[in-house]
Amino acid sequence: MRTPTSTCRVIFRYSALWTLLLALSACARATTGIESTLPPTSPPPGTPALVVESMTPVPAAETAAANTDSAAPDDAPSATTALPAEPQVFIQHPVEPGDTLWGLAVQYGVPMAAIQLQNNLGASTVVKAGDVLEIPPPDAWESASTYWVVYEVASGDTLSGIAARYGLTTAALVQANDLASADFLSIGQSLILPLRAPAQVLVEAPVPTDTPIVLQLPTPTLAAPGPPAAPTVIVAATVAPLPADIAAWPREVWRIMNETRAAYGLPPYAYNDTLALAAQLHAEDCSQRGSCSHTGSDGSDIKTRVQRVGYTGSYAECWAVRASPQGVIDIWLDETPPNDPHRRTVLHTWFTEVGIGVAPSPWKGYYYVIADFGRPR
Repeated sequence: MRTPTSTCRVIFRYSALWTLLLALSACARATTGIESTLPPTSPPPGTPALVVESMTPVPAAETAAANTDSAAPDDAPSATTALPAEPQVFIQHPVEPGDTLWGLAVQYGVPMAAIQLQNNLGASTVVKAGDVLEIPPPDAWESASTYWVVYEVASGDTLSGIAARYGLTTAALVQANDLASADFLSIGQSLILPLRAPAQVLVEAPVPTDTPIVLQLPTPTLAAPGPPAAPTVIVAATVAPLPADIAAWPREVWRIMNETRAAYGLPPYAYNDTLALAAQLHAEDCSQRGSCSHTGSDGSDIKTRVQRVGYTGSYAECWAVRASPQGVIDIWLDETPPNDPHRRTVLHTWFTEVGIGVAPSPWKGYYYVIADFGRPR
């Protein structure tokens, strides 16, 4: 008869032997992949149960990897490998005569500020023919207007003051520039102005102030008689004729302009056909190349253009791309002093006459409108 002690020894030995067999079976399966023909792995009755008090959880990704056959190629990314970010594609744009910053912004669907920042232009809106600009992708600027532009902080500037100057809110500036605080600005810091209209940024050439501008022509010198000089031939750009309602725009813009001047107690501008010819030729030039500025496609400026048509005196020019005559006047007047050159020109006290030209733009329903102002000698 076995004693309880000897019985315990037998059970212990049987359990140890069973555990050893189980370990050898698992090892065989792991190394050969052959299913074991050993009996089920549950211990026989009476074998002490194995109790595990603590176990470190295995991450799900590791568990999935351990339970999945390795059929993927060696270079396939694992569950824990970060995929490299796709590189951003930048367009290289060679600047041509007649290109403007806003025109490029419209062409590529990005704000002017995006081009300024990408090319370290600072607050300048001038692009130079022959330069190559890098145009960033539009993805990061989906909610931005093409009129967004860079402003450089000057001494004494405050965020609220800049906002008031450009008809914005402080909150809009903070959001557009991702500022941590509205209280700290540094001189020379580039801020994005989230403008909704081009009134503050379309001027690319100085416009006269209230100081009279006198065009000094050289004194003619007497020359020996000779064959008469060939007359100057002015060739208009090839542009489709305007519809009747659009052809009436120049006089309608002039009428609204004079109504506005009357509201300010100013005398009306006279309509000058010579200035209108210069304006129309420039409008058609803008239409033909699909962009506009105060520089013609041949490099001409306002002085050259009014002289070509025979106008002598003081002069200035405004241009816009709008869908109605009223919209033209509205955009010129919707400026805040002291950054209001168009507004000051429309309400000028020195100029006495104006001529207006209109031609189609690349945008359906919008037209280039050029207004050449003057005071004859």
